[in-house]
Amino acid sequence: MTAGRIAGILLAAGESKRLGSLKQLLIWNGRPLVEQAARTALEAGLDPVVAVIGCRADEVRAAIRAPVSVVENPRWPDGLSTSLRAGLRALPPDVDAAIMLPVDQPRLSANHLRALVTAYRASGKPIAGSTSRGRRASPTLFDRSLFDQLLQVTGDVGGRPVMDANPQWVEAIEAEDELELMDVDTLDDWQRILDG
Repeated sequence: MTAGRIAGILLAAGESKRLGSLKQLLIWNGRPLVEQAARTALEAGLDPVVAVIGCRADEVRAAIRAPVSVVENPRWPDGLSTSLRAGLRALPPDVDAAIMLPVDQPRLSANHLRALVTAYRASGKPIAGSTSRGRRASPTLFDRSLFDQLLQVTGDVGGRPVMDANPQWVEAIEAEDELELMDVDTLDDWQRILDG
C-alpha cells in the first residue's frame, strides 16, 4: 500500500489513576513523557503530529515544547475513544494514515515507528501493529480507509475493536526490545523502565 503523509496522534489526555501521578509529566532524560513522545514522533517523520490533551490540560500543554498541534479533549473522562476521535478529526484531509501513539512508552524509538510505516507501505494491509514477544502492543498505524470505523469506537479503548474484527488486515511488527513497547501504568512499571 502506498502512502503519502502519515500523521501521529499522541494520546495524552488521561489521568493515570493506577500510577497515582500524571504520567504525561514524568521526567525521562530531562523531558516530560509527553514531550519525549512528541519528539520521537517528529524524529520518525510523522506529519502532522497531533497531541490530544485533557486531564490537567494547562500543565500538559505547557510541557509540550515540540512543534506539534495540540487539541484539547473536554470529554477525556469518557475514555480513550474520545481522544482518538478528537485526534482523527484534527487531521488534514491529505493524511493517508495515522499512527496512534501512547504517551507512556519512554523507550519507544523513531526506528520502530518508521518500521510500522515501512510495513504498511510494503504489505498492502491497512493496519501495521506493534507486537512484543508475539503479543499485541501499541503503537498502531491505521489507513485512512479505517478512520470512519475508528470514529465509531466508544468507551475506554482505542483501535483494538477494529483490529479484533479484522485480524487479517493487520501486519505485525515485532519490537527489537520488549522494554521499548512497555507502558508506564504503575510505579513498578516506571521503575522497571528506569532500570532497563
